[in-house]
Amino acid sequence: MKKKIILYALTVILLLSFSCAYAAPEKETNQVNIEEEENTLAAKSPHVILLDMKTGSVIYQKNASEKVYPAALTNIMTALLVLENCNLEELVPASDTALSNVAEGDSKMGIIKGERLSVRQLLYGMMLSSASDAANLLAEKTSGSIEGFVTLMNERAKELGMKNTSFTNPTGDHDERHYTTAEDMAILVRVAMQNETFAQIVKTKSYSIPATEKCHTARKITNRNHFVSDLLRRDYYYKFSTGIKTGYSIEAKSCIAASAEKNSMTLLALVFKAETVDNVAQSFRDCADMFDYVFDNYVSETIVKKDAIVAQTDLENTRREKKLILKAEEKVTFIKTKETKKSEVTYKDTVPKRISAPVKENDIIGTREYFVNGKSIGSVNLLAKKSYKLDPITYIVNKMIAFVTSPWLFVTIAFVIFILIMAERRRRRILRKKRREARKKRNQQLIESIYED
Repeated sequence: MKKKIILYALTVILLLSFSCAYAAPEKETNQVNIEEEENTLAAKSPHVILLDMKTGSVIYQKNASEKVYPAALTNIMTALLVLENCNLEELVPASDTALSNVAEGDSKMGIIKGERLSVRQLLYGMMLSSASDAANLLAEKTSGSIEGFVTLMNERAKELGMKNTSFTNPTGDHDERHYTTAEDMAILVRVAMQNETFAQIVKTKSYSIPATEKCHTARKITNRNHFVSDLLRRDYYYKFSTGIKTGYSIEAKSCIAASAEKNSMTLLALVFKAETVDNVAQSFRDCADMFDYVFDNYVSETIVKKDAIVAQTDLENTRREKKLILKAEEKVTFIKTKETKKSEVTYKDTVPKRISAPVKENDIIGTREYFVNGKSIGSVNLLAKKSYKLDPITYIVNKMIAFVTSPWLFVTIAFVIFILIMAERRRRRILRKKRREARKKRNQQLIESIYED
């Protein structure tokens, strides 16, 4: 009997073991699938941000608010300030101070002391090849000195809302006090890409500079951003790329600001501190993977078309029309997953409750900000659809009505009445005092006349 019980027990244990062994691989496979689904948009680099270039809406981020070293991505701020303050065709003589301030190992254009190159040529040299000699010359040209330019860089960063950024040089040379974040750099890049000249430069594959009085051979500058140019490395080239800039230093490792456009979508990705293994930079791989995923799984949807009627507000001082019709200044689109419903889009208007004529067509009256699931995805100015003339008679009547019905009128009347009452009371006090004095005087005179008699 005991032998049978032991036999049954062994049989049950064996069956349970086979069952667990069979079930385990299925469970493990499910875990792998879930993990892969969650990481389809994940990047391997430690600091990443991916967003809609047009609206600034963030699609994906990873440690985007943590401090990083920007390396040559610093040149983006340098270029923006130059474009905002300098004439592109003006010649810049190469000073000894600008050339001597180039750190050992930095990229250079090989500018010769006294050589004169245009601002435009120096910009191409700096943005395509990270030339530090060009960056220093541009800094001196813009602000008179490199130190003065650094001050301008930090002031502009503050204006743009780059709260966690500090610059100490225009080239990106490593300095513990020279840092930014992926979030801050995204703000800078979006502003810079609105400048047509900047956008043209950063997508250029190569640029030629003719011979000068100091350099007797032409210079051909090849874009070292392999994401946008296949002239040096084809394996990194991304056919939808529209720029922008790469950077590298031992401390910063590989970093990139990359943009791409496809299917009416314009994306911006920033990757920092990416590893380079076997001469393969993860920064390029991350950008390509993220762009491909969004282009394949997201769509660009139009929320409102340009000149579409979107709102109205009260209009005063016109004869017939009492409503001011507002239209959208430009088309508003946003990038969404294919599952996102349009009903999830909400908006908030910032418009005065009433506007007084005259109003000119296309006057900016207010703004409308759009949200998806409570998250801002962009805004648009609201313009007057047409012109509205001021009607003088209506204006005067409205002013009179406003004056008569104004609470300040009653306050003023009450104040005047109060003053009149107080003045009357004072007048009566003075009058009573005079009467008392007169009676007193008469009594005194009567007494004196009696004694005289």
